[in-house]
Amino acid sequence: MNNNLKQYATSMSIYLLILFMFSCSNDEQQQNYESPVAGIDTIYVEDVLYPYFMDAKPTYDSVFEHAKITLIPMSARRGMSLFFSDTASCVILARDYLRDEDSIVKAMSLPFQKIEIAKDGLVFFVAKNIPFDTVNLTQLHDLFTGTSPNVIQKNVKLDETICIPSMQSSEYAGILQYFSKGMDAPPITFRHFEHRDSLKAHIRKSKSIGVGLMSDIVKDSTLKAIRIGYTDSTGRRIAPQIVHPGFIVQNMYPLILPIFAYVKSEKKDLVWGFATFMEKDPSIQKVLLNKGIVPSHAKYNLIQED
Repeated sequence: MNNNLKQYATSMSIYLLILFMFSCSNDEQQQNYESPVAGIDTIYVEDVLYPYFMDAKPTYDSVFEHAKITLIPMSARRGMSLFFSDTASCVILARDYLRDEDSIVKAMSLPFQKIEIAKDGLVFFVAKNIPFDTVNLTQLHDLFTGTSPNVIQKNVKLDETICIPSMQSSEYAGILQYFSKGMDAPPITFRHFEHRDSLKAHIRKSKSIGVGLMSDIVKDSTLKAIRIGYTDSTGRRIAPQIVHPGFIVQNMYPLILPIFAYVKSEKKDLVWGFATFMEKDPSIQKVLLNKGIVPSHAKYNLIQED
């Protein structure tokens, strides 16, 4: 009898242990389960865009109480490196793939998604007191083939070197997109600044030309974005216009940059849910527009001024 009791007790212990392990496994699966509206994840955001999305995030948090998204700022190139590794499931950048990145995606048939949330613009700027206001797109192309800025304008003697944020930035990617044949680096020397605030401080006290994002530059009254004339795809000449997001809305700014959320999974997971909410929610669109970037899927009422 004692032996039977012992065997029974042993059997019950094994059964309870299996039941406990199954219960823990079930709880763990529930904790790891992720949907477009619930779960925990991290999204890496380009540093210049980070404040915009941090201001938009409280709206998202108030709607999706069971979604815990953490935003982390970093450079565009570093963010994309994490995305191609196993570290990041989503990054938000003001640029498209670079040539090497696009080649990898196509060669490996990677199932990455690109969700266009908004648009910004690549701008050239000087200090407010510098008498250099307009340029045309052909002259900018000449600038990136080595032509001196003092050849394309005669109003003031400018510093020869173009100033840009680091080569990890979306601004540099924009230069490659618009001014490099075959996406190779332009044959000129840049002066790099690790922080955009340092770049803008240098421009304010010098006679240099800087490169930045429209959303970051036009809000600074001590700096002046240079107006750009160009010839559009129909051959029509477009006169230099004031540098303003309204011309991005009308597709009348020549150097537009997309702001993409890159999502690694094909599934409609939590980061996909965050990206599509940033893309389509009217309240979010209003926040982003107030920050100076142009939501790609918002509706606009354009008023023609006399």
